[in-house]
Amino acid sequence: MERAETPLSAHRNAILAQSAVGSVVRCAILAALRSAFLADRRAGCGTTMARASAPASAPASRGSFVSRASLATLVALLTALFTALVTTSVARAGDLQEYVRLKGYEGNRLVGIGLVYGLNKTGDSLKDSTITAQPYAQLLANVGNIRTDLRSLAKTKSIALVFVSVDIPTTGARSDDRFDVTIGTLGTATSLEGGQLLTSFLKSSVIPADRAEWIPYATADGMIEVDPETPTKAIVRGGARMVRDITLSPFEGDTVALVLQPQYAGLPTAAAIAELVNEEFSLSSYSDVARVEDQGTIRVRIPPEEREDPYGFVARMMTFKVPGDLIRTPARVIIDRANKVITVDERVEFRPAAVTAANLRITTITPEIQPTPEQPIADTVAWAGVATGESQRQSMKLRTLIDALNELDVPFETQVAIIHALKRQNALKGEIQ
Repeated sequence: MERAETPLSAHRNAILAQSAVGSVVRCAILAALRSAFLADRRAGCGTTMARASAPASAPASRGSFVSRASLATLVALLTALFTALVTTSVARAGDLQEYVRLKGYEGNRLVGIGLVYGLNKTGDSLKDSTITAQPYAQLLANVGNIRTDLRSLAKTKSIALVFVSVDIPTTGARSDDRFDVTIGTLGTATSLEGGQLLTSFLKSSVIPADRAEWIPYATADGMIEVDPETPTKAIVRGGARMVRDITLSPFEGDTVALVLQPQYAGLPTAAAIAELVNEEFSLSSYSDVARVEDQGTIRVRIPPEEREDPYGFVARMMTFKVPGDLIRTPARVIIDRANKVITVDERVEFRPAAVTAANLRITTITPEIQPTPEQPIADTVAWAGVATGESQRQSMKLRTLIDALNELDVPFETQVAIIHALKRQNALKGEIQ
């Protein structure tokens, strides 16, 4: 009996070469912008917007002005082309493993206390603190059977007490595997340059109730590489050697839990993915294997027929294709002020609005009496209207506005201020983070 195509099947079968289309559209936009600008300049177009100040003669260098008519033309072209791209595109499919992780595969961190030796008078001052002197004295007693007291070590500045840690990947670790070690000073040392880490024992960062079970999983030692910006921090390449296996398992009885990545978490997305998993496995006569546990977790039951090879079952599931429009998260704008980066979800839109910015100037050249590049007649305004489409009910993509602002070299802080202003006016359809 032929199986009817469901909406999810239709999504799964839709294919879009999104990157190629995006590249072509981008080239078309830039070509259109150049053509419109040159045409405007050749035609000597006049102003099309209300003047904010009287015409004034102002010398300027060639290419330092943009006409308001050109701006309106460019933004209109930009809007039309991006609208065409968005309305004709189909969401790109991604593997399920791009959106979820398996609970139980969180990785681990091992920690310990160690000593760095061989420092050139940049180590801990044992005169001011005896914290480092205690493990150092214990080391001398254990290794060389040397009895000493803390006062006899007061002038030593060649060692440093350090915190040692290593991150175990989500795939776990086996005996004799090696990993990089991170170390940092705990005492008064000013630099770890030239030092070497003495053998340290690394244990789980979670202390068990029975301390007898708190046993080392790795040892760490070796030459250190100092952080050039912070000499009291360093790494030891391949310095940790596993002495016990750390094995991780995603299985809880006959189930596994799919945990949505934080940026995708939400009941609509969880429900859509559970439905997708159920539909895919229904082709193998398995029904209702997935259910939503909470807004970030989907519990999947392994059918009895698959329990002899549960890893194979999970591997097939993690490669299911997920249409992009099943990821039903709020549209977001993420502003990274530290690195001056604005990331815009293509779904973020804004309603018709007019924006002004203190350091944004749009200047129009009006060559009334045979102007020259050295002495044009200039008219400057501090605001610009941006059309959102033929109908006032239509919205414009914020991504399009950002592209237009970048073309005009609008500073990062001004772009951020414009985004927040649109949000305060309730004109922005999306979240700001």
